Amino acid sequence: MSATGSRGTTPARRHRLGRLLGWKDRRWAAGHELAHAIHGTVVGAAAMAAASLHGTLAEVVVTVLVTVVVYWAAERYAQVLGAAVRGPGRPARVRAALRQGLPMIEAAYTPLVVLVVIALVTGDLRAGVLSALAVATVLLGGLGHVAARRAGTSAVGAVGWGAVSASLGVVIILLKLALH
Repeated sequence: MSATGSRGTTPARRHRLGRLLGWKDRRWAAGHELAHAIHGTVVGAAAMAAASLHGTLAEVVVTVLVTVVVYWAAERYAQVLGAAVRGPGRPARVRAALRQGLPMIEAAYTPLVVLVVIALVTGDLRAGVLSALAVATVLLGGLGHVAARRAGTSAVGAVGWGAVSASLGVVIILLKLALH
């Protein structure tokens, strides 16, 4: 086996990309974790766009946090029920089910931090929201690309999947602009 592995990137290059995106070593390593991160980014961005129509910065932040946690809790509840009904070792399965969905919450943090920083620095909630939605769009593109590469897609195919994923962010931005 070559030093680049089956996906054409070296481990060092993948590690640099992970550090650049703020991921800890092996963070969001599994495909389902990337799916949770994409889900959390989309839900957080949509909640941010909707809440910003008539809310203050604090109201937008609380709305995004509560919305993402509610989605996480609903999904985890379903997983916990599935884990709890199967035989011995239930506590360990329940804990594992709760941990698996954390990327949904973690992925929503980055755009939220951008929102708060830009809104506080500029005093303009709209600029903060648009900046945060742009970051969410880039994050979606990156997550889509990484997920595709991890699934064995070619580099060109992964760019396409990244673009499809980022298009969700573009749609949210366009809806935000159309509604405001």
